[in-house]
Amino acid sequence: MRTRFAALFLILFSFSLFAETERGEWKEYGLKEVLGRLKFYAFAKIAQSVRTGASFDQELYVKETPCDQNFPKLEGNFQCALLRVSSLEDKLAESSDPEPKTPSAASANNGLTPARTIPSIPIKAKWYEGRTLAGKGVLSVPGKEGQSDLKLFYHTDGRLSHYSYEDKIVVFDWKGQELSTILTVKVDAILRPLGGKEYFFP
Repeated sequence: MRTRFAALFLILFSFSLFAETERGEWKEYGLKEVLGRLKFYAFAKIAQSVRTGASFDQELYVKETPCDQNFPKLEGNFQCALLRVSSLEDKLAESSDPEPKTPSAASANNGLTPARTIPSIPIKAKWYEGRTLAGKGVLSVPGKEGQSDLKLFYHTDGRLSHYSYEDKIVVFDWKGQELSTILTVKVDAILRPLGGKEYFFP
């Protein structure tokens, strides 16, 4: 009986570890620990890019794309459509129908439109096409319900380098086309690091 119980316990424990590994994990850092990780992410250049900002000269609509349930919850109104420039909708100037349409009353049944037919309304964002310290392109996405805006900086190949939100800078490390780690750094008013956490993908 004990042997059977021990075997069952080991199976359940192994499954639990496997599930945790599949989800990835966060590791919390104090100031000393986070300072040790900043060089790996070239954080000085990243902070300088946030400090410099961008002069947004275009508008585009961003389709809301929820992240997979295993993707970590990130700061602000972040969604996975923002991970790559190629996931964003065409710029308004290039679009034949620039204004997104809400469902019309004519298409409704008895004044009610079934939930499955209501398209998500894209978010109107601002875009800077030029070069930055991170690469090329900066996107400003307005926050929802009183949240601050997101300022997202992209590599020249279109992958997201990092973004800023309130007192946080969130940095992405890619291995090819796959994310390897995400570092969230809490900063002071002049963008000096105070602490943070790092997410390790399985």
